[in-house]
Amino acid sequence: MSAPNPVEKDYYFPIICTIKGFGGSAYLDEIRKSVRLFLRANNQYLEESAGPKTQESRFEKDLNWAGKRLADAGLIRKARTHWELTEEGRLNFFSEKTLISFTELSGKKTKGKNS
Repeated sequence: MSAPNPVEKDYYFPIICTIKGFGGSAYLDEIRKSVRLFLRANNQYLEESAGPKTQESRFEKDLNWAGKRLADAGLIRKARTHWELTEEGRLNFFSEKTLISFTELSGKKTKGKNS
């Protein structure tokens, strides 16, 4: 039995853990590699096109949207190729506040079959 295909909300924790693991900041290529391994998803599914009008893969699209939501929540600062934990993200990595943020983010309408 295979695991369900990941959706955007499945990316939040791996992104934060990856950035934390790289000392609080990481390049997008490092984040992509680490999160992909963490998800343990079917590569064929992840590489499918995100839509007919984009060159982006499903994985890239979900990763970017998850990063945007984490940035909007004040947990990371996201530049085009470099992401880092904010002071809030560093100080409250596993605090009740961050876990509440994950829960709230996960409750938002995200695209995918499991949402």
